[in-house]
Amino acid sequence: ETMEKIEPGIRRAELVLADGSAVELLPDMQKTLESEQEKVVIAGNTVDYTGSDENSMPVSQHLIRTPCGGEYSLTLADGTKVWLNAMSELKYPTRFNGNTRCVELKGEAFFEVKPDAQRPFYVKIDNYEVKVLGTSFNVKAYDDDDSWATTLCIGKVEMTDVHTRESIELLPGRQAVCDRQTGNVEVKEVDILPYVTWKEGHFLFKNQSLEKIMDIMARWYDVSVEFQDESIRNLHFTGDIKRHANFSIILKALTSSVNVNYKLNGRELILYMK
Repeated sequence: ETMEKIEPGIRRAELVLADGSAVELLPDMQKTLESEQEKVVIAGNTVDYTGSDENSMPVSQHLIRTPCGGEYSLTLADGTKVWLNAMSELKYPTRFNGNTRCVELKGEAFFEVKPDAQRPFYVKIDNYEVKVLGTSFNVKAYDDDDSWATTLCIGKVEMTDVHTRESIELLPGRQAVCDRQTGNVEVKEVDILPYVTWKEGHFLFKNQSLEKIMDIMARWYDVSVEFQDESIRNLHFTGDIKRHANFSIILKALTSSVNVNYKLNGRELILYMK
């Protein structure tokens, strides 16, 4: 049965170095990349730059990207930890010099920023800068979504529109959602758990629409999803599912609680009403 072949994502990514060459990162890889510019240690399913923060080294830009069905984590030169979800990319310097620390994100990542009041940390998304002093937060900004969101767990962040210089301050337990069409930003209170648990191996859904859930599943299991009835998109589901479970377990959990059946053609999932 094809369903058994649909595996959850694994620890994998591609690391693009300053000269444009790419290193494939795979589970349990051990490797140290060292040149005059950088010292990168790849071990224990993570990439670590803390060894390249010696001031003699020039700064170069690296990029790490995860595929569909991949996730990865890294420690930046200042000790900040980043978890990248599937289909995401982070652009960052091999070390931070000057009075700011700046990275650029597409997709979804969870950040635990090393506090340093002298050097604020910035995450650039679209035309926004999210400024952080020392904090943990989630950013979800996939290119194909019509909005992106920052969810704050601990600390404080400030989001600034680089064009208008208008800014919004976020407090813990709040989420700012930016509409890409209008540029409007809406701040609301949310349960932060679903934005934390994905990096710890759980999908936590709190009254989430099936459409949004299937977006997440498509990226993690590398499948495409078709809704035969439009109304299915708006069915809501609450539950906690292990992220590394077989796809069939996930589908059974979802369809047993909402009135939906499914067919699978290769990697295409078709959902229809029971």
